[in-house]
Amino acid sequence: MNDVSNKQLVELARECWDHGRVGRSFEGLEQARVLLTQAQAAGDLEAEAECNRCIGWFCLQLGYPHEGMQAADAARNYFSQTENDWGHALSLAVYSWLILELGLSDISFETASEAVVIASRTADPALHAFALNCKAVALVICNERALASQMLKEALDLAYASGDESTIALTLVNRSYATLSAILVADKIDPGMNGEQVIDDATRTLRAAADVSRAAGDLWNLSVALCNSAELLAYCGHFDRALKDLVEAETLPGKHGPRARTHMLYTRGEVFRNMGRIDEALAAYVESERIASQHSISDQIVQSLQRLADIWELKGDFARALSFHRSFHAAYIRQSDDRTRQRAVVVDMQLTNDKLRKRTEELEMQAGVDPLTEIPNRRAFNSAFETIGHEKSSLAILDIDHFKLVNDQYSHIVGDEVLRRVAQLLRTIDPAMRPYRIGGEEFGLLFPNVSLEAAAPLAWQITAAVRDTDFSDLAPGLKVTVSIGLVETGILSGPQLLAEADRRLYVAKKAGRDQVIADGRSSVAALPAE
Repeated sequence: MNDVSNKQLVELARECWDHGRVGRSFEGLEQARVLLTQAQAAGDLEAEAECNRCIGWFCLQLGYPHEGMQAADAARNYFSQTENDWGHALSLAVYSWLILELGLSDISFETASEAVVIASRTADPALHAFALNCKAVALVICNERALASQMLKEALDLAYASGDESTIALTLVNRSYATLSAILVADKIDPGMNGEQVIDDATRTLRAAADVSRAAGDLWNLSVALCNSAELLAYCGHFDRALKDLVEAETLPGKHGPRARTHMLYTRGEVFRNMGRIDEALAAYVESERIASQHSISDQIVQSLQRLADIWELKGDFARALSFHRSFHAAYIRQSDDRTRQRAVVVDMQLTNDKLRKRTEELEMQAGVDPLTEIPNRRAFNSAFETIGHEKSSLAILDIDHFKLVNDQYSHIVGDEVLRRVAQLLRTIDPAMRPYRIGGEEFGLLFPNVSLEAAAPLAWQITAAVRDTDFSDLAPGLKVTVSIGLVETGILSGPQLLAEADRRLYVAKKAGRDQVIADGRSSVAALPAE
C-alpha cells in the first residue's frame, strides 16, 4: 500500500474517534476494528496505533475494559517510541481510564499523571483537560476529593479555552461527581459541608453538562449527566425531575452498551427506591445485576446485589435479604480477587514496557526537565552551575520542611502536589532567579550575576511566599514551610560551594526551619552537615 493510502488510513482512524461523541460507539468500534485489520495488512504502524486508541476508548464507553486495555496499551507503546506527544498523551489517558474502570486507581493515577505531563507539552488544551479529568477521577476514588476538585477546575478552564464542547461536558460531569461521590456512597452529607449548597452546585453543574452535551450532540456525556442528575434529584426528593432525566437518558438515540445499560437500570432502581416504589426498584436492580453478571461488570454486580439485599429487607423477607447479602459479600470478595489478578496483568504489562519507559526517562533527562514539577532538573542544574561558577553570583539549596511527614500523614499524592505548587511558586518570585528540582524535596536556586546581599531578600521572599500559600485545599490543616542555605561564588567553587550551601541549609533546619541562612561566619554555621 502506498504512502497516500497509508495517510488516508491514519486520517480515517482519527475521524473514527468522533463516533464516540455522538452515541455511535458500537459503530465506531466496528469501524475501528475493520481499519485495524487493514492497517495491519498494510504494515502501517501509525494507523494501527490510531485504531487501537479508538478501540480502547469505545470499549471504555461500552463496558469492555479488558479488550480496551489491550488495545490502548498497544497504542501507547507505539507512540512512546515516537515524537508524537499528542498521540502518546491521548493513548496514555485512554489507557489510564481503562485501568481505573478495572478498579486499579493507584496505577491509573500514575499513568494519568504521565499523560498530563506529556499533554502539557502540546498546544492542545482539550487534550490537557482530558488527561487531567482521568487523574482527578482517580483521586476521587482514592478519597482525595479536595485535590481532585482543584484539578478539575484547572481542567475546566482548559476545556473552555479549547472551545471543545465534549471536553467541557466531560469535565462538568466529573466535577459534579467529585462533589457528590462522598454523599451518594455514604448516603449522608459530611457535617462539615454546607449540604444544600453542595447539592445545589452539583445540580447546576450537571444541568450545564447536559445542556453542553445536547448542543454538541454528544450523547455519551449526555447519558452520563442525565443518569447522575436523576440519581441526585431522587436523593433530594425531586422525583418528577429525576424521572424526566432518566427517561430522556433511556430514550436517547443509538445502542447502549452493557456499562450504560447497567448504569441506567441501577439509577432507575435508586430513583424508585427513594420514591418508595419498592417493587419497581426491585425489578430494576434484578435486571441491572443480570446484565452486569453477563458482562462481568464487577462493581455494578456488587452494588446491585447490595441493593437487592436492602430491598428484600424493606419488604420484610429476611431470608431472601440474607441470601442476597451473602451473594453481595461473595461478589465483593470476587471483585477483590479479580482486582488482584488484574493488577498482576497490568504490572506484567508495565514490566514489559520497562525498556520504553527507561528510554522516555532518558529523553526527559536529556531535555533537562523534571516530569513531576515541569521545571529544570538536576542535569540542567549541574550544567548551569558550571557556568555561574565563573561569575560573581549566588546559589541556594531549598528544602521543604518536614516533607516526609506530609507524605506519611496525607499521602504521596498530596506530597507530589505540594512539590508541584512550590515549583510553580518559585517560577514567579523573580526573573533573576532560576529554580531547579535537584532531588526529592530539594530545589536548587541560581542567581546569575546577583550578589549575596541582593539574593538574600529574594530568598526570604520565598520563605514568606510558601508560608503564606494556602495548602488547606489539599488537606485540612496542611501548612508548608521551607528552609534555605544561600552562598555566593568567589572563594569557594564547584563541590565546595555546594557543600557550603548544604551546610547553611542544615543550620537553617537546626535553627528552627522556615528561614534563610546566608552567613557562613557564625560558629553555628560552621557545624558539619549530617
